[in-house]
Amino acid sequence: MKGFYAIVLAPLLGQGVLAASPKLNQYASVDDCNHDRNIISHASPALWSCHQVDGRTRAVYLVVGDGNAGQYYFTGCDQHYTNGRLATGQCITLPGGTTQIGKWV
Repeated sequence: MKGFYAIVLAPLLGQGVLAASPKLNQYASVDDCNHDRNIISHASPALWSCHQVDGRTRAVYLVVGDGNAGQYYFTGCDQHYTNGRLATGQCITLPGGTTQIGKWV
C-alpha cells in the first residue's frame, strides 16, 4: 500500500496541488464561492499589495499561502489600519463598502 501512496502523491506534489499559493478570489455570492463557480476575479497577491474589489463582488475566498506566515488580508489599503482583518481559508461575505483589499504583516 505504501507504493500506491507514493505514486498518487508524487504527481500532486510536482504540480503544486498540495502547496497553497496566495489567493484572492472574488465571487458574486457566498454560494458561488462555496461551489467555486462564476468567479469574477482571481489574483495571487504579494506582500504589501493592494487589490481593487469589483463592484459585483459580495464574497471572497482568501489564502495567505505557504511561506507567508504572519501576513494577513485587510479591508482597505492603509497599512497602518489593522482593524479590518479578514478571515482566510473559507468563503466570507465582504463587509459593506469594501472597495479594496490589502495584504501585509
